This record gives sequence, C-alpha cells and structure tokens, in this order.
Amino acid sequence: MRLRAVALSVLGLMLIWPHDSAAKPAKKDESSKLDDVTAQARDEFLKGIAAVKASQWSEALQFFEKANTIKPSPVAVFNIGYCQRALGRYVLAKASFERALDQADQMPQAQAEEARTYVAELDKQLARVKIVLDPPTTRLAIDGRPLVPLKQGDPKLLVAGVAPAGEGTTPPQPSFEVIIDPGAHLFTASFPGHANVLLNKSIAAESREQIPIKLSELPASIHVESDQARAVVTIDGRDVGLAPIDIARPAGKYRVQVLKRGYATYEATLTLTPGQKANLTARMTQEREAITQKWWFWGGAAAVVAGGVTAAYLLSRPEPSPPDYNRGSLDWLVKPQ
Repeated sequence: MRLRAVALSVLGLMLIWPHDSAAKPAKKDESSKLDDVTAQARDEFLKGIAAVKASQWSEALQFFEKANTIKPSPVAVFNIGYCQRALGRYVLAKASFERALDQADQMPQAQAEEARTYVAELDKQLARVKIVLDPPTTRLAIDGRPLVPLKQGDPKLLVAGVAPAGEGTTPPQPSFEVIIDPGAHLFTASFPGHANVLLNKSIAAESREQIPIKLSELPASIHVESDQARAVVTIDGRDVGLAPIDIARPAGKYRVQVLKRGYATYEATLTLTPGQKANLTARMTQEREAITQKWWFWGGAAAVVAGGVTAAYLLSRPEPSPPDYNRGSLDWLVKPQ
C-alpha cells in the first residue's frame, strides 16, 4: 500500500500542477516564473518520494511540506498525512487527510478513496480522554502545545498536538474531552498562586479514561522589617519572632503588629492571595512620656495633696474651747462682766 500511495501521489502531481498552470493564460515572463515554481515544488516532492522508499519518514515529511509551501497541492498534503501516519502522529495525519479531501476533485479518485480509508482507520486509533481542571481557569498544554477546538463552537471537544508549540492556554470550560495520539505525553498545568503540575501519562489507543488535574495553592509569605532592633512581630495577636522575619501563611486576612517598649505599636491588616509575597517595613515612633509617668510629678503631687488636706482641716475644724481659768485656792471662778 505504501508504494501504491507514492505512485498515485506522483501521478496526481503530474496531473494537477500543469492543469493549475494552464487554468489562466499567462504572459511569457509569468509563465516562465510559474514553470520555475512548479519545477522547484516537483524537485522537493521527488526528494520526498525517495526518502519514503528509504523509510526516512521525518526527512520525507520535510520535503513534502516544502513542496506544498512552494506550490500548494492536495497531493502533497496527502503525502504529508501519509508520513505523519507512519511517524505515529495520528491526530496530525487525520487532519492532513481531511484537508486533502477538501480538494478531492483535484486528486485522483483512487487516492481520495485511500484518504477516506485512512481517516476511518485513524478515528479508531485515536484516544479520547476526559480532563477535569481545578482551578477551572488552569492553563494547560500537552507536549508543549496548547489545545484547539475540534470544531468552532464546540468547547467540549479539543484536539492535542496540532497547534504550534507554545505556552498553555485556558480551555473554554474546566471539563472537556481531548482527542490525542496514543503513547506517552507530558501534561503541563499552571495557574497563578498555585504549584505547577507536570504529569507524564501513557495513553493507550482507543483510551477513554478520565484525567483529573488539580493544582495546590501556594502559601502566601510576609516579610516584616523594623527600623528598631529587636522589635516583636505578632500575627493576629500571636508572637512569631523578632524583626526582620519571614512568615508563611495560607491565603487570607491577617493583622500584623510590631511592638517595642517605649514605641507606639505599628499595625497593618493584609489580605493575601495564594503565592503572594508581601513586604512590610515598620517605622516605629517613640512614645512621648506622659506627665503622670514622671517621678517628680508624683513627688510634687504628694506634697500638694498633703498641703491641701492640712489647709482643708484648718478651715473646717470647730473653734476650740478655752481652758478653764485658775480658780484659785477657794475654787472661785471670775467671769467677765
């Protein structure tokens, strides 16, 4: 079947390209340029055929792709798909055969029928796995390529291995199916504030398994410094050490205080997201000692209080009675007239 496919490809090439060149009458210079393009494409195509005969599938694929770039042809696309199939790249091969069939009227009938046979065959070989992402907006790539929808408007069915190499993207919804080649694959999942997931997974042909991908939240971190040495740091009222200090906590809301005797308490409230790094620098303000805390104040106050009590007593005490006069030996008391 392999040699037959190649033979048909060569025949199709010879039939299609001259026909395309003659589709519109061209001037002499334009015709010469078209002949040059056709000749270049044919040369690359024939190199591809030689590589196929030597079972050098990667090299053949490159030659056919170059031929198709120089002069697009469904026959070249058919042979691209044929090489991809031989290399086990079933998703790409199926897409190539379907692309060639979009121009089936420009292919030999036998070759078009063969392309349809390959499409049906590959449908049976491809795996279809269900993936569930947590968090829902996780970015996902498989083998270093983002996923693409199989059909526009269908967010539940994606295809792996056909997009250009690049970073992962967020699928249209967190639960979906992926059409993928059987074999070993690397799943790369990422989301801000969460630990990345690298999952090596071997998938069997016709697999229908489910693959949950859950990312764990990273703790938030707080770095606290103070402009005063040996200041105490507390989180929600609990002593965690002396500044400078690094503290790891789950995402959430926290009250941070920095304390030192003789200084006003520094306080801040932080709302931290997963993986966030917060930096605090406490600028400590020295307290002004209240007058009631001075020693001389209390000494003077005591004297003032004592004096006040004495004065109050002197002002409010009753008038004392005078002592009895000396009555003499006869016990006579002389009263004033």
